Amino acid sequence: MKNKTLENIGAITVIVGLIVTFIIMPAITFGCAYIGGMILDFFVGEGLIKGLNLMFDTTRFTREMIPLTCATLATIGRYFKSSSTTTNSKEK
Repeated sequence: MKNKTLENIGAITVIVGLIVTFIIMPAITFGCAYIGGMILDFFVGEGLIKGLNLMFDTTRFTREMIPLTCATLATIGRYFKSSSTTTNSKEK
């Protein structure tokens, strides 16, 4: 009976851990990307904004938009990333 209870507690812990991970990880991604956007704004903000406004023929983009835009794109892009593993082994 005690062993079955420990298995149930372990299963519940794994399920709760996964749910928390799926809720917390996008927030962490958003925060880190926002900081990255602030750094990008500090170093190349004016050139980036001039380039975007020139490319899209508008004056809508401003430097204040860079951190929020970076954070939003990183959070959305996190769900579309893919990875593939290749091995290059020769059999002798």
